Amino acid sequence: MYARGAIALLVACCGLALPLRAQAASPTSARRSNLASYDWSVKASPSLASKPPSMKILVNFLNSVDTSTGGDGDIGEIDSDPEHAEYVCSFRFADLRRNGSLSLVAGLGVPNRPSCRDVYIIDKTSSGLEIYLSGGGIDVGADVSASIKDLRQDGNLELLLDNGLASIRSQCGASWITIYAWTGGGYTNVSDRFKDFYRQRLDSLNKKLSALRPTRGPGGYDQRDKECLQAEAAKIQRFLGIPSEAGINQAIRLANSKNSAERSFAAEILGDIGTPKARKYLETLAKDSDGDVATTAKYCLSVLSKGPMQDAPAAFERLQQQEPISSH
Repeated sequence: MYARGAIALLVACCGLALPLRAQAASPTSARRSNLASYDWSVKASPSLASKPPSMKILVNFLNSVDTSTGGDGDIGEIDSDPEHAEYVCSFRFADLRRNGSLSLVAGLGVPNRPSCRDVYIIDKTSSGLEIYLSGGGIDVGADVSASIKDLRQDGNLELLLDNGLASIRSQCGASWITIYAWTGGGYTNVSDRFKDFYRQRLDSLNKKLSALRPTRGPGGYDQRDKECLQAEAAKIQRFLGIPSEAGINQAIRLANSKNSAERSFAAEILGDIGTPKARKYLETLAKDSDGDVATTAKYCLSVLSKGPMQDAPAAFERLQQQEPISSH
């Protein structure tokens, strides 16, 4: 499991988010899990949505799932326990498929670090468990309950995950919200179906930017957050096509900064923009005297050389079980 979390460290660079792969391992014996034998139906009384299982039962179940898909089965209950590779940050049962059966959404993190990257979605079907996994930026799995929303108020639930866009060390971090939903064959990135959501988010960011103060106030932001808020706003503008190269002036300004953290931030933003003009400045940053800046710029250039970068996984990856988990 730790390897999965380590891969997610690449998410923030250049706005790139990658699907996380199941670890290869020799087949293991199926492990019994009480939660697998529960009634996951929406109409169960009480339902798992209204009366969720204890953390101990949940952790035992997730370890069974992890082991069955080739992981180490080393998930703990609390973030302060160094004996485990990961811990449960949050979880919720919700009717994601609208098929009469609940889905388990669980966020996992690394002990003693402010990171909750991995997100599981597990469905109990007539043929057994279906297990999906994806990653995102820091805190993506911190509160999955709050990330499950009915954006159109039509009874269909969506899962909103943050993907790292760029960060300035000791100052701020910019992220990009990606929207996933069940589409019949998996949990797919459906962000392009919710342009109104992003327009509203852009309006909100513009209001926050205009209300920034020298010190943090009730709004939760101050001048230190300005660069990251502007970067997120520009990312949404590019997504909406208004214009497609939004944010390039900010990135160029920061690329010429005397602050190496700001130049590294610029490299990440330029990598996400990816236009010929952006690549030109990335080539300059790839020769930067600061090793971290140069490494970031080189990485972004190498990714861009393979084609347009994907800022988030196209879908949660379905993990294959080597042996099924007993539900009896």
